[in-house]
Amino acid sequence: MGRRNMTSRSSEAIFWSLFAAGGVLAALLMPITILSIGILGPLEWEWFAKATSFTGIQDLLNFPLIRVITAIVLTLISMHAVHRIRHLIIDMHVPLHPSLVAFIAYTAAFGVAGLIAASLVLI
Repeated sequence: MGRRNMTSRSSEAIFWSLFAAGGVLAALLMPITILSIGILGPLEWEWFAKATSFTGIQDLLNFPLIRVITAIVLTLISMHAVHRIRHLIIDMHVPLHPSLVAFIAYTAAFGVAGLIAASLVLI
C-alpha cells in the first residue's frame, strides 16, 4: 500500500527544469534586449548604437566566455519555447502520440542548440 512502481520513471523533470530556466532567462533578458536593441539603439544613443552595431557585437563575441554564455542562454530559451509548443500541441488534442510530439519537439530544440553552438564557433 502506498508503494510506487520505480521502474516507470519519467524524464519530464529534466525537461521541466530546462523549461523553467529558459523562462527565467527570457523574462530577465528580453526586456533589456528590447530596450537596448529596439529603442535606445535606433535613437542613436552613442553607447547603444556602438554596442548594437555589427562590429560591436562581433567584438563582444570575440571572447570565448561570452560565446559560451550566449549559447547557453539561447539554448535554454529555445528549450522553453519548444516545451510550450509541445504542451500546446497536446492541449489542442492534435492526433499524435504525446511521446512522438515530445521526441519531435526536443529533437528540434537540440538541433537549434547545435546550430547555435556551431554558429558561435564559426564566428
